[in-house]
Amino acid sequence: MLRGANTQKVKDRGHDRLASFGSGAMRKKEEWQSPIRQMVAAGLLVPDEHGGLAITEKGLKLRRGESLFQFRATAPRTKARADTGATGQAGDPALLAALKAVRLRLARERQVPAYVIFSDRTLIDMAARRPRDLDGFSAVNGVGAAKLKDFGTIFLGAIAAHGVVE
Repeated sequence: MLRGANTQKVKDRGHDRLASFGSGAMRKKEEWQSPIRQMVAAGLLVPDEHGGLAITEKGLKLRRGESLFQFRATAPRTKARADTGATGQAGDPALLAALKAVRLRLARERQVPAYVIFSDRTLIDMAARRPRDLDGFSAVNGVGAAKLKDFGTIFLGAIAAHGVVE
């Protein structure tokens, strides 16, 4: 309904006649998934008996402008990055090695396996993107709110210390 899917199910339920039908068509399905999950987690939407989502009283207050909802924007995921090469490695192996060293140090300090800090895939994406601030860091594959808070500054420091090769 949000994206304006013209299916029989939508027509049968009359959703194609609602004012909000297709109001989110400018975004891809994947771009809606995270905000919708966050709205469910915040209690603004709940699963209904038809396999869809229903708006709660809290959600209605938001729709009427009586409350605010801040969600964490996420960058669209890409299947592969042009600068990661055939091996899946980031363009700068020295930066990737530096990031792995930071991860290992943190893992030892916390007495956890290194992958608990960040997976190799996350470090590869981090090395390829070379984020310069927390907003950029939050777009790295595998970086959620908790890891952004716990490790963002540390890894941004390691990237900055490594230097940027343009």
